Amino acid sequence: QSGGNFYETLALLGFYIFAVLSALILHEVAHGLVAYWCGDPSAKFAGRLSLNPARHLDGMGTVCFLLFGFGWAMPVPINPNNFKNRKSGCILVSLAGISVNLLLAFIASLFYVLTIGTIWEYLFVYMMLFNIVLATFNLLPIAPLDGFNLIETLFPNSSYLRFMRQNRLVTLIILLVIIYFTDVLGIMQNWLCSLFLDFWDLFL
Repeated sequence: QSGGNFYETLALLGFYIFAVLSALILHEVAHGLVAYWCGDPSAKFAGRLSLNPARHLDGMGTVCFLLFGFGWAMPVPINPNNFKNRKSGCILVSLAGISVNLLLAFIASLFYVLTIGTIWEYLFVYMMLFNIVLATFNLLPIAPLDGFNLIETLFPNSSYLRFMRQNRLVTLIILLVIIYFTDVLGIMQNWLCSLFLDFWDLFL
């Protein structure tokens, strides 16, 4: 019995780590790939279109994700001057990582529903949750997250951007307050989980 518990715990740990790493890596690969499609080869030349974790993981960001449920990978190098259309390229690249995470979460939610009652349900629920966490975290309009980059592209002269650029410490404080003292991210994450699972309930 104890041996079975050990192997089950080991499997769950493996599922957990795989879910975290795949969410982080595919988020960054999506940025680099879309940038490449838009005319910027910077990520390709830097070897960042690879699925090799060593090319993407930021030590502190990965530890934070494993321990606290939010984190980051090393941002892929992007040069907007190479885009065929700078504005649309910046928008597409900003949305790429978030979109891939939401797509992965949606697919994982299907497999979670199909594998309920088996050990595999834990892999897919971890994948669903961590991809939703990463997507919603990056939606925050705070530098250097994707939400901030999107606002920077759409509203380059806004007073909000000027304030955020000039007050980096305030930016960090706002981020910590949102994470630890509000339920903004939790509300978004719970809504997305319910949305995906309710969708599959209509067909299964």
